Amino acid sequence: MRKNIEIEEAYKIFENNIKDVEIEEIDISKGLGYILAEDIYSPINQPPFSKSAMDGITLNFKNLKENFEFTINSTIYAGDDCSFNLKDNEVYRIMTGAKIPVHCDIVIPQENCIFYNGKVIIKKFGKKGSNICFLGEDFRKGELLLKKGEKLDYINLALLSSIGVTKIKVYKKIKIALLISGDEVSSPWETLKAGKIFDSNGMLLTQRLKELGYEVSIFEYLEDSALKTSIKLKELASQVDIIFTTGGVSVGEKDIFHEAIELARGKKLFWRVNLKPGTPALFSTIDNCPILSLSGNPFAACVTFELLGRYILGALQKDPLLPLKKNSGVLISDFPKGGDKRRFIRGRYSNGKVEIPNGLHSSYALGSMRGCNVLIDIPAGSEGIKSGEEIVIWEL
Repeated sequence: MRKNIEIEEAYKIFENNIKDVEIEEIDISKGLGYILAEDIYSPINQPPFSKSAMDGITLNFKNLKENFEFTINSTIYAGDDCSFNLKDNEVYRIMTGAKIPVHCDIVIPQENCIFYNGKVIIKKFGKKGSNICFLGEDFRKGELLLKKGEKLDYINLALLSSIGVTKIKVYKKIKIALLISGDEVSSPWETLKAGKIFDSNGMLLTQRLKELGYEVSIFEYLEDSALKTSIKLKELASQVDIIFTTGGVSVGEKDIFHEAIELARGKKLFWRVNLKPGTPALFSTIDNCPILSLSGNPFAACVTFELLGRYILGALQKDPLLPLKKNSGVLISDFPKGGDKRRFIRGRYSNGKVEIPNGLHSSYALGSMRGCNVLIDIPAGSEGIKSGEEIVIWEL
C-alpha cells in the first residue's frame, strides 16, 4: 500500500485499478447523460435536399427581371415532392422548408414581391443561391458526427434524431453505493440524542452526485464495527461498481475501515494523500470493486470527493467532463494560513477574480461553503496567499 501520495499519483492508481464498464444499446430518448460507446457517422446528407429558408417565390436566376410580371405556376409546401415543369415567365410560390425544384436556384422573400391575381412582380432580389439551405451544407452523408466517449446532451440527441438514428451503444450507468460510518452519526429524520450529530455527508454526496448526473443505488449507515462493515463491503462489492464511504479512515480506536478491508480480504492501494483537508483518504478494492473511503468531516469529505471521487468516477464511467478542471484567477482577499501540506480552501470565482469567503475554514465547517464555485489550491510550504496574487483554482 502506498502512503502519503500526491493527488496526481492517486489518479494513476485509480486508472490502474478499475474495470471496464459494460456497453449496452439504448433508445435515444433514454440517452441524456450517457457516454457514447461508438462513433456515429451520418447515414444521410443534412439537409437531405435543398430547401427554402423562407416564404417567397423561387425560379431560375437567369430568368430574373426586376419589375417584370411573372405568372405563379403553383405553390410548393413543406413536404411536397415537387416535380413540376416551369416556363421562363413563370415562378413557384414556395413555403419555408419546402424542397427547391431542380431547375430553381434562388428564393426571393415575399416581402420583396407584389402579388395580385395569380401574378407577381419582383421589386428586388439577391445573389444566385440566396435564401436556400443547400443539400448537405450542415453535414454530408458519411461524415463523423459524434465520437466515442462524448457525453450525450440535448443537442447531440437532437442531432441523432435528425438523421434517423434511434438506437445507440453507450456505456452502462455505473451503480454506486454510499456508506456513512460512525456510532455518533444520526439520520436527520431521527430525533437527535445526547452526544449524537446529524449526518450531512449523506445528503452532501447523494445530492452532489445527482447534480453531476449520477444516482446512489444503495445508501446505508454503518456501526463502528469492523466485522459488520467487512461483511457489508463484501456483499456490496458484487452488487455495485463503486463504493464510497465516509468516516473511520484515520488512526483512532473506532477508525475501522483498515481492519474491515483486511477482514473482507480486500486490497489496500493507498492511504493518506498530501492535501488538507481530507488527508486520510483510503483507496482499496474488494473483488475488483473500487472503494474510496473519505474523511468523516463534511468539508474534508467534500474536498476529497471533488478532487478524488470525481476523477475515479470519470475514469470508471469514461465521462470526460467529470474530473475537475484547473484554472487561474487573481485573488482579491488574503488568506494568511499556509502549511507543510498542499491546502484547498473554498472560494468564489467571477470574471477572473477570486474571493475567499468570511467564516470558518475548518474541515468540519460547511457554512462558509455557500455560494462557492471553486477550490483554491495553496501549494505545500506556502506561508499563505495575498490579494493581487495569481492563484490556481479547481472549478467545481
